Amino acid sequence: MTKTPKYSKQIEENREKISKMLSGVDTVKRLNNFNWLRHEISYTEPRILFYVPTKEQIPYLDYNSMKNLGEAYDYILQNTNKNIDISEICKIHSTLCTGTHIQGGLFRTTNKVLELKVNGRRFHAPAPGEILSKMNEIIFRLNSPDTTALNRAYRIHYDLIMLQPFDDFNKRTARLIMNWVLIQNGYRPIVFNQSTDKQKYKEAITACANGYQKEYISYMSYCMARTQKQIISLLNNSKML
Repeated sequence: MTKTPKYSKQIEENREKISKMLSGVDTVKRLNNFNWLRHEISYTEPRILFYVPTKEQIPYLDYNSMKNLGEAYDYILQNTNKNIDISEICKIHSTLCTGTHIQGGLFRTTNKVLELKVNGRRFHAPAPGEILSKMNEIIFRLNSPDTTALNRAYRIHYDLIMLQPFDDFNKRTARLIMNWVLIQNGYRPIVFNQSTDKQKYKEAITACANGYQKEYISYMSYCMARTQKQIISLLNNSKML
């Protein structure tokens, strides 16, 4: 994928169109729009992206996990003006871990290897003792005025995945934090709700880790534009006035 400039233009055009379509509409129509996104993020997306284990393994995708995703998304919507810092990232992770075997909101204390290859080798995440300093660097980059809001959102998503600050649920946390950044800057969340996303999502992250950042940004921008088109279609077909 090498069409990032094209996607950037589409994203801004779609963003403006969605804003106009939602301006002046009643609360019910706005709520329906939010509920569709909530459903995609907490129900459809995890069924596509999450690994469904065998019977002998602890279930990672169940009603409780999807409920937690929905509640974390609700928290983001209720706190659109809140500063995103380390404590807020830990809070999102803690919400995602509610009722699971994962201790939420606490940094991992063991070494971790990611299921992706960087330069032909499996990637080892930074050591536990480096997590706090790396998290501070991530927050610093998030607040940098030198990059666009879209790039800051894509970057924090990638950085959290590569850091693996928690024992588990790192990708879920990263996607929600990315969407929080997008919402704070006037965009709609990105949802990964196509059957091809599971493989392409992993490929995009791996490409970025191997130095092909444009491929990663292009894929994320494509998914953003695709989500916007789904929202526009939803609003066009709405019976609510």
